[in-house]
Amino acid sequence: MKSNYKLHFIIFYILSYGIFSFSSTKFTPYLSEIGYSAFQRGIILSGYAAATIIMQLLFGILSDRYQTMKKIVVVCLCVYGIASAILFSTQNAAIAVYFVLVSLSGGLLNSCCGLYDTWVLGCCEEIRRNLSFIKAFGSIGWAVGSMAASYIISLYSYRGLGISIIIITVLSLLNLAVLPDIDRIAEKSKLTADDFKQLMKNRRYVLLILILFLMYSMVIANNCTVIDKMIDLHASDAQISMKWSLQSLLEIPTYLTGAYLLARFSGLKLLRLSSVMLTIQFVLFAMAKNPALIIGGSVLQLFSTPIILVASKMLILEIAPEKLKSSSQLIALSIFTGASSMLIPVVAGFFSERIGFNITLGCVAVLGICSFLLTYPLNKMSSAA
Repeated sequence: MKSNYKLHFIIFYILSYGIFSFSSTKFTPYLSEIGYSAFQRGIILSGYAAATIIMQLLFGILSDRYQTMKKIVVVCLCVYGIASAILFSTQNAAIAVYFVLVSLSGGLLNSCCGLYDTWVLGCCEEIRRNLSFIKAFGSIGWAVGSMAASYIISLYSYRGLGISIIIITVLSLLNLAVLPDIDRIAEKSKLTADDFKQLMKNRRYVLLILILFLMYSMVIANNCTVIDKMIDLHASDAQISMKWSLQSLLEIPTYLTGAYLLARFSGLKLLRLSSVMLTIQFVLFAMAKNPALIIGGSVLQLFSTPIILVASKMLILEIAPEKLKSSSQLIALSIFTGASSMLIPVVAGFFSERIGFNITLGCVAVLGICSFLLTYPLNKMSSAA
């Protein structure tokens, strides 16, 4: 029966990440097509970062308090599908309308990615051990969805993309119905504000979040500033989709070998490797003179996002207390993904218009160096604990 759960989780990840890629990879091209500048796009995209922070904090607390993840995911998926369909069907609206719709769509898809992983971690040991393997199929869904999105737009425009999101959302919900909820904690104590205060007083936890914030800021810059540079270099929609698909496909081997990597190397060593590779990647992005070179630099995605997400979850699981196992994950995720998603599009968009994309991307590369150096004091804290 548990093997069937694994299969259904795999199907669920493929379908869900497919429609998440429909929105996420088309936010920037869509907003560019309807006339918004890089700075304006940055303002709009920062909205879903704020939504991500609020939603993930709320969902983490609700999950631990009521010992459920499945019901929360159902609500999130439904609202995501509706908001995304409306977004891509809306033309000539005020910037505030796009701000709200992108905030809902982007905030919920980011939240769902965190909720899914926390859901798997909260299930039985057999399912938990396969988190990295299951996430590999999310990358497959993302890769296929990235290419399919361009094809759908070419045939049916962005409105057709919105309708497709609704259809696949329904299929995802049908598959979700057979999945188990998270395991309940026996004799769990009632969560209090002091529990969360103690968590945020944990120096290892806070420093880990800072490291992850710096690293994920680079991931966000890859998703918005690098795409802006490709648009500035007159990249076609197909080339932008190719970049997204290549990145997603290259994540698959890392996710498939995630359990082995974590067993062979510590999570901290994996974060150091990722920091180095992200730094090299952004140096290449800054130096790129055409879209093809940027696509080539995306090969280093093999060492970035999947390592950050898998290693961070296991490191947080080691640090956080049992009764905060869901909320500790989602609080950390809301901070390092939400705060970076809020700041980077606006800051990078502002500087891109004033000092150019190349210098801006070079400055982002420095964040990788900073995150690498901060892993050493974290290692000392872990050794002393």
